[in-house]
Amino acid sequence: MQIKETKFVVLLDYTRWESLWYDFRVIVQPLLLGFLPPYSIILALSAAAGLGISVWLAEDRKRFLVDIGLGILFISLLGARLGYVVRNLSFFLNNPVQIPQFWLGGLSWAGGLLAAAAALWGVNLIWKEPLGELADIFLPLLGSTVVAIWLTAWGAGIGYGPPTDAWFGIPVRDLFGVHYYRWPLPIIGGLISGGWIIGTFLFPLKKSRESGFRAGLGLLGIVFINGVISLFRVNPAPTLWGLRWETWISLVMVGLIIGFYFQGRRTTEKKQT
Repeated sequence: MQIKETKFVVLLDYTRWESLWYDFRVIVQPLLLGFLPPYSIILALSAAAGLGISVWLAEDRKRFLVDIGLGILFISLLGARLGYVVRNLSFFLNNPVQIPQFWLGGLSWAGGLLAAAAALWGVNLIWKEPLGELADIFLPLLGSTVVAIWLTAWGAGIGYGPPTDAWFGIPVRDLFGVHYYRWPLPIIGGLISGGWIIGTFLFPLKKSRESGFRAGLGLLGIVFINGVISLFRVNPAPTLWGLRWETWISLVMVGLIIGFYFQGRRTTEKKQT
C-alpha cells in the first residue's frame, strides 16, 4: 500500500512539472523562434529611436540616461500589460498562461504612461535626480512611442473610425477581420501627436519656466489629443454615461496634469517667498 501511494505521488509531481514545462514553452516559443508580430517590432524600433534621440540631445551623463531610459521602458511595458490584464481580468483568469504574452497584443497606453511616471518618480527618490529635468530629457522618447502606438493601432485593427466614402478614407481591418474605408483616425492621431511633441520640444520657452514644464505641456497635449480622437472611435469598448473608457481616462489625466502643475507653482512660489 505504501509503494502504491509513493508511485501515485510521483505521478502527480511528473504531471505537474510536465504542465509547467508546457506553459513555459508556450510563453517563450515566439521569442525563441523570432515569431514576433509587426507591431512588437515597430514599438521596439520606435522606442530605441526615441531613447537614442533623448540621449544624443543630452549634454552629459549619457550612459546613466541610457540605463534610466531602458528601465523606464521596461517598467512602462509591465504597466501597459498590467493595465490591459486588469481591464480584461475575467478572460485572463481563465487563461493565465497568456498574461505575460504581450507580443500577442494587449497593451494599455494609460497603464504604460502611469508606469513611466512612477519610474521617473522612483529615479527622483532613489538617485535624487530632478524630476522635471528627467521628464524634459525623455520627451522625444514619449513622442516616438506615442506615434508608434497610433501606427500599430492602424495595423492591429483597433481604434478605428466610422466608415466613409470620402476621399480621405483609408482601408482599415476591424476586429472581425473585415476591411472598410474608414476615417483615418490612427494617421491623424500619429501626425498630430508627433507634430505636437516636436513643436513642444523646439518651441523657445522663457528661461524663467521651471524644469518639467516642457514635458508637462507635451504630455498634456498627447492626452488631450487621445481624448478628442476617442470621441470618433467606433470599435467596441465599455462606456460610462455615453463616453468610452479612453475618453474618461484622458479627462482624468488632463485634470491630474493641470492639478500637478498648479500645485508645483504654489510650492515654488512659497519657497521663493
